[in-house]
Amino acid sequence: MVKKGPEPVSSFPKDKIYLFYDLETSGLDPAFDQVLTFAGIRTDSRLREIDRTSLTIRLRKDIIPSPSAFVTHCLTMKDLADGQCEYQAARLLHSLFNTPDTVSVGYNSLGFDDEFLRFLFYRNLLEPYTHQYANGCFRADILPVAALYKRFCTPPVIQWPCLDNGRPTLKLEHIAKENQFITSGPAHDAMADVEALVALCRRFTQRSDMWAYALGFFDKQTDLKRVAAMAETCRIKDRFFRNALMVSSSFGPDAGYLAPVLHIGGAIPYANQQLWIRLDRPECGKINPDTGQFNWFPVRKKPADQWLVLPALERFTDRLTDTARKTAGDVIAMFRGNGSVFLDTIQVHRAYAYPEIPDLDPDAALYQDGFFTAQEKKDIARFHDAGPFDISDRNTLSRVLATLKTPRVHTLAARILSRNYQVPATEEFRDHLEKLANGDKITGFRGDEKFTLPEAIADLADPEFKPENLDMRQRNALQSIDAYLGQWTA
Repeated sequence: MVKKGPEPVSSFPKDKIYLFYDLETSGLDPAFDQVLTFAGIRTDSRLREIDRTSLTIRLRKDIIPSPSAFVTHCLTMKDLADGQCEYQAARLLHSLFNTPDTVSVGYNSLGFDDEFLRFLFYRNLLEPYTHQYANGCFRADILPVAALYKRFCTPPVIQWPCLDNGRPTLKLEHIAKENQFITSGPAHDAMADVEALVALCRRFTQRSDMWAYALGFFDKQTDLKRVAAMAETCRIKDRFFRNALMVSSSFGPDAGYLAPVLHIGGAIPYANQQLWIRLDRPECGKINPDTGQFNWFPVRKKPADQWLVLPALERFTDRLTDTARKTAGDVIAMFRGNGSVFLDTIQVHRAYAYPEIPDLDPDAALYQDGFFTAQEKKDIARFHDAGPFDISDRNTLSRVLATLKTPRVHTLAARILSRNYQVPATEEFRDHLEKLANGDKITGFRGDEKFTLPEAIADLADPEFKPENLDMRQRNALQSIDAYLGQWTA
C-alpha cells in the first residue's frame, strides 16, 4: 500500500497541458496500417477541459483494411470518405502533440498508439520523436498506472471490474462500465474512449500523492533518478545487482500485475536500453543445454516507458504473491550457484543487436535508417514549404520532387504525393500497389509482412465473421469492407 501523503493537487506542474487521446486504425501494424480516426481532449493540470479535437482520415490507396480491426471499431468506408488526407492530418497532429509543455496521455498508448503516431510522422517527413522530449513535452500511459492503482491503492478510488468468469480485467471499456462513466458513444468510439480515460484519471487524482508519483514514471529524468537511487544489494559471484519490482499489465492478474526483477545492465549497442530479468519465472533459473546459458527474455526498458520500476521496499514487496516470492529466491540461488554462467549470459544479452532487415519497405525503415540527417532535413523543409499541395497541378508537384536530392526523402515524398494528391505515381509506388494486389512480400521492421488483398479476402471468409456471429454495426462494417475490396485495383 502506498501511504497517502500531504502533497496537494495544486503541486502538479501548472504549466502543463494534458492531451488525452485515442486512435482507431486500419489494423495492428504501426508501420503499415494507418490512423483512421483521432479524438483528443486537452485539459489543464487539474484535468479541467480546455478543448476537443476530432479527425477522420481517408483510407489510403495502399492500405488493405483488416476485417478484425473494422469489426472492433465498426467504421465503414462511408464514415471515412469525407476525411482529410493523411498528410494534412499528420501535420495537424504533429503540431498538436508538439505544442510546448504538452503531456500526451493514452491508455496502452506506449504499447500501441504512440508507435502508430511515430510512423505516421516519419512517413510524412515530420520529426517522429520530438513529442516525447522537446519543448517540455512528454508522454504518459494510464494502463500501467491502472495496474499500479489496482495493486497498491487502498482503499480503491474506483470499482475494479471482472469478466464473467470472475477474472479481473484492466480494459478501459470494462472500467468505464463498472464505474458508470458518462461517455458520448459506445466503446471503441475514439472520443467515447477519451472521455472514459479523462473520467478515470479524475478518479485517480483523488489520491493526489499517488497520481503525482505515477506521473513521475513518465518523466525521463525522474525515472532515471529513481532507478539510480536503488541500492545494488544482490551479490552474485563478485558483482552486485539491483533488486526491484516492476509493474505491468502484461504480467496479468494472477501475478497482481507485479513481478520481482533484477537489473543486469545496459544494452551495449543501445544507450537508452536497460535490461531487467523477471525472477518469478522458474525457467529463468534453468540453463539451456544447447547454449549453456540461462533461459532469459529480458525486459528492455527505456526511460519513461510503460515498464514501471519500484524499489524493493517492504511495503511494495509485501504485495508480491507467495509463489512469486519463493520462485525469486529459488532463481537467485540458481544464479549464485552458477555464477560464471550467469555473468556469461548477461554479456550475451547486453551485446545483442537487432538484426538488419533486408528489403525493408521505406515506410517501415524508421528504426533501421535512423534519424534524418542534416541534408535530409533541408530537403524535408523544402518539401513542406512547397505546399499546399491540394491546389497544385501535376507539373508543379513533379517539379517539387525534382528538387529533392536525398534518396530517402525523395522516396517518402513521392509516396506522400501519390497517396494524397493527383500526381502520377512513381514506378516504385506502382510496384508497391502491385505487390499488395498479388499478395507479394512487403517487409516490415520486425521482419513481418504488410497485409495484402488476398489475405483480406481470405479473412472475410473466416467463420468468425459469419453474420450470425456479429451485431448490426459489425455486419455493416464488414459489408463495407467487402464492397471496397471487390473494387480495389492496383
